[in-house]
Amino acid sequence: YYPSFGNPLLQPEKGRHAELGLQWTGDGQQARVAYYEHRYRSFITAGPQPINLPKARINGVTLSYGVQWRQFTLDASLDHTDPRNDTASSANFEKLLPRRAKDTARVAVSWQSGPLTLGTQVQARSHRFDDAANASRLGGFTTVDLDARWALRPDLALTLNLGNVADKQAQTALGYDQPGRSALLALRWTMK
Repeated sequence: YYPSFGNPLLQPEKGRHAELGLQWTGDGQQARVAYYEHRYRSFITAGPQPINLPKARINGVTLSYGVQWRQFTLDASLDHTDPRNDTASSANFEKLLPRRAKDTARVAVSWQSGPLTLGTQVQARSHRFDDAANASRLGGFTTVDLDARWALRPDLALTLNLGNVADKQAQTALGYDQPGRSALLALRWTMK
């Protein structure tokens, strides 16, 4: 453990997890809905000084849809999660667990013609809290990414990724900014 960071007394998490889902596939489309429930004992909290929270629960619903039509592919998902402190004796009982957004949405669209593929992805996240008392609120944010891929051969491709093209400033933890606008040009070789 780095000085002033971590907790050498942490115990392993234990939990019970359940998921119920329904999926439909047909005509180049796929839709899915899933409900999940996680119950934790000795939940390890986020942050520089993590502790074991005696009880925590995370319930949620995920909806997703995908379709391929001609040269286009669309993938979309919506996640709603309810992460809570479930320790009745805690001062923060029923508060949201730190650094977890309740809602996340993602839409990705791509177009392919021969060796060229162009795509975009939009992700939106709701606000979250940086602390267990839910006093330090971090705002929600949306990012847009663009990408292009040119297949030079079946095992070789030139790719260009532009991340966070609107240069949206955001934090998922207090004091830690997420990357701003970025660009990555790469030559990718896939070994057979």
